[in-house]
Amino acid sequence: MTNDSESDSEPDSESELENYAGLKIRKLPVVGVLLLVLCERLTYYTLAGTQKIYLQNQLKKMPSTSAALNAIFNMLCSFWCLPGGLLADSIGRYKAIIAAGSVYAIGTICVGISVIYELQAALGWLFIVGSLVLIAMGSGSIRPNLANFGADQIGNASEKQRECQKTFFSLLYLSVNIGVLIAFGFLANTTTDGLAGVVPQQEGYYFAYASGAGCMILAVLIFVGFTGSYRMLPGNGLGPVRLLIRYQYYSVWNGGGSRAAMSLVGFLCLPLFYIVTLADILLSAAEKSSTEVFTDPCAAPLTEAPPRMLHGGGGGGNGDEVLSDIALVLGSMACSFLAVANVNCTWVQELKQEVNFGAKDARRTFAAIPTIIVVNIAFNLCFNSMSNAFPSQACQMDLRIGSMQLNGAFFHVADAMAVVIFTPIFEFCLYPVIARVKGSPVRFGQKIVAGLVMAAISNVAAAILEFMRKDAPFLCGDAGFSHCAPGFSEDGTEGTRMKDISAFWMFIPFVFVGIAEILVNPSMYCFAYEAAPLEVRSLLQAINFFFRGSVSNAFTALVSKLFFPNDLDKGSLDSYYFVNAALAAIGIIVHFAITHR
Repeated sequence: MTNDSESDSEPDSESELENYAGLKIRKLPVVGVLLLVLCERLTYYTLAGTQKIYLQNQLKKMPSTSAALNAIFNMLCSFWCLPGGLLADSIGRYKAIIAAGSVYAIGTICVGISVIYELQAALGWLFIVGSLVLIAMGSGSIRPNLANFGADQIGNASEKQRECQKTFFSLLYLSVNIGVLIAFGFLANTTTDGLAGVVPQQEGYYFAYASGAGCMILAVLIFVGFTGSYRMLPGNGLGPVRLLIRYQYYSVWNGGGSRAAMSLVGFLCLPLFYIVTLADILLSAAEKSSTEVFTDPCAAPLTEAPPRMLHGGGGGGNGDEVLSDIALVLGSMACSFLAVANVNCTWVQELKQEVNFGAKDARRTFAAIPTIIVVNIAFNLCFNSMSNAFPSQACQMDLRIGSMQLNGAFFHVADAMAVVIFTPIFEFCLYPVIARVKGSPVRFGQKIVAGLVMAAISNVAAAILEFMRKDAPFLCGDAGFSHCAPGFSEDGTEGTRMKDISAFWMFIPFVFVGIAEILVNPSMYCFAYEAAPLEVRSLLQAINFFFRGSVSNAFTALVSKLFFPNDLDKGSLDSYYFVNAALAAIGIIVHFAITHR
């Protein structure tokens, strides 16, 4: 292992700098990072993409509750980005990655054991603990550190290195989506249909989740195997983080004015938002299970159209919507106050004693927060549709291919394929051409606005397909029951009927989301890395992941509980899509207001 003093130095000669910036360094340490990212994302998406269906059909939770629990899982995974970032800034990113990866691997083993067919009912608690605690802790802690650790291997001493880092972040996202392709293109389908001649249908979840566990263990071993070639930066301790907290509190009482107070209130609202959201969703999940009797529309056709219900989700009329409303108010206050207060960070006051992390560094850190909040919330409310709404919609369309059925989560492959195909096109063709035409590189803001437009289009396209799906006739006959929609029985004689419209139409919204991801997520990785002072680089990247996944999924969990239809044919899923698209449009306007103030 290289020692810190050697590994932290920059190349001296111009030729060495060219090699360093071009990633032509011994053993290509970034390869170790990219392979770990690929395996970790394969494991994560295998679980995240099928968890809702497992909770709904195997553990018999209500569809809306299952959707909300899945959003809570995603929320918790991103929540742990903050402790993971603090740990990395304290002990160094390499050690933090090893620790988080080990916890992650243990969680995948627990989940794999809990879904063995004979043990599913008895070990439902182990599935919840393994996924919502251990995997969430490991996944959240490892993600922001991998992005920054890979960028550390390149350095940012020269303009060429900084440009190379931007390419690295795009390659990082490419690796993510190769893992997604394997997870959804292969493993997701085995959960509900098994593997012909190899894995029986009832053990499909065990095969998929055990495969994920194996990949995660392999990922950690691969990462350790590249140890000798890594450039390792030592941790800076928690001093800078403590100073940020001191700057916040000191400024409130010493001339920071209303903006300092508003920023403090915003930060204090965040933990309250989380506590109320978790209590709301987990209480709902504990109290409700699916006991609905499914009426076969082919055997007993409805004489009139069922009413369209907006409150088709977890709101059961028992007053539990109050917690949801409180959580929404707290979350909205937190995001609004933090965004408004930190648009102008002159409220940060100098401390009386001299410190290494000065007020200028604190202002620079706080100033990045409005962009992180606005872009991530506006984009990811649309993006989160892929986790529950898109697959659920596909599950009630025609999934048949010959004698087998696809899982609704399979259609994530369209998103991953879009990223894999269009990333090199954007990076090596489109961006350079635009740069030559306009005489300057494609700017961060231009990518963000284009990405939000694409995200809005994806949800509008899904809404149009939902209108088409509802108008299509039911598929009658023994093969007409969906394997991944609510109510499917093991003998295949009851459940939810598919509609006579090909589920492959869902490729359209998934592809639009994939294009939006290329534009937004790598740009935000790079923004968080460049905007942060060195001492809090892991922390700010963690905050980026926190708002991207955790805060956005907390909102999605609440909306799913209140508005996600238990029966898509009676609910109003299209309204959910239009709201997401409208919020993306609002995000564009607010982003312009922030950047052109």
